[in-house]
Amino acid sequence: MVLGEAFHRQVVSALAARLSELNRQAVLLFDPANVRYVAGVRLALSPLPTAACIWADGKVALLVPASALELAGQSWVRDVRHYDDAIDDIEPFRWMAREAGGPLLIDSLPAAAWQAVAAEIEDAVLHDLAGELRRVKSPAELALIERAAEYADIALERTFARLASGSTELEILADVVHSVTTLMRDELGEYFELVEPALIGVIQSGTRAALPSAPASTRRLSRGDVVVAEFTACVAGYHAQAGCTFFVGDPLRDVVSWVETAVQAQAAALESAVSGATAATVDRAARRVIERAGLAKAAKGVTGHGIGLARWEAPWLRASDQTPLVEGMVLVLRPGLSITGRTGARHAQTVVIEAEGSRVLNPRQERWARLEDRLKEF
Repeated sequence: MVLGEAFHRQVVSALAARLSELNRQAVLLFDPANVRYVAGVRLALSPLPTAACIWADGKVALLVPASALELAGQSWVRDVRHYDDAIDDIEPFRWMAREAGGPLLIDSLPAAAWQAVAAEIEDAVLHDLAGELRRVKSPAELALIERAAEYADIALERTFARLASGSTELEILADVVHSVTTLMRDELGEYFELVEPALIGVIQSGTRAALPSAPASTRRLSRGDVVVAEFTACVAGYHAQAGCTFFVGDPLRDVVSWVETAVQAQAAALESAVSGATAATVDRAARRVIERAGLAKAAKGVTGHGIGLARWEAPWLRASDQTPLVEGMVLVLRPGLSITGRTGARHAQTVVIEAEGSRVLNPRQERWARLEDRLKEF
């Protein structure tokens, strides 16, 4: 429980206050990130449902299967209630609804379980109250995210060092993840993440760089390749991302222009990501740069997203998200281009919204500010 009991009690108090404002008796939190936000420990280690329940009077309880009692005991929450692991997959949700009472808010729920909850509580509504609260990070949370950003940057540096080796994407990725994870384990102590991977990443080269969701492959790097590398590090449950596009040997002129456009789009997103702007405003700023370069059809996916206890959090930097940006929000700015059949270009920075603008949490990426510094001789 790295952040301490006082932090998690403040979270519970804030949620209880919101429940009172909304005239709701309780909220059930099933999302593992929300449970951790309240309890200080991650409990989702099995397919059996686990929840945290907060009531409007400030009380809090963990609702867990019997097999999770030992882990739940590591939380600061003393009211831990359990059910029999052997009962059917719907009954735990009924039991949790009865324990919570109504009117009830629920952050997320499988469709099959919704009818069971509705049968117990007439007034139940889906509303991710904890997710909304998580958007603004405390100084203690931000310190963990900054540490994670440092390790994501180190992973990028070690990837760049390996680009001239003639290795495959998978070989480079495995080597980098192993070496950086070992470093994190040695340096972080209790902050090292044991529940989920401390570091994950993707390396895409050549035409595969045009596929943002493609995993690393057995493709061997060769002269003239564009290489997109992205890493997400996790410190004590909090995430940060770093990404960059590199060249192996001299790139073609049109490829350089595409990468430069992606860099400029990210710079525009950074400049517009200020308190009082909206998520849609940031998306529009990045897309305007891409459109001016005649590459509108190559801009696929969102411009970025929130990050914290989950790798992807609200707000989403897209045209439909009118969420106002406020101080303390942490975002990943990640505009990219996918030139089908040719290559792609993406860069990822983790930033925090502050009074004077956005502050980049990946200062080590400055070494690649000039495109010529991204070139690795083959």
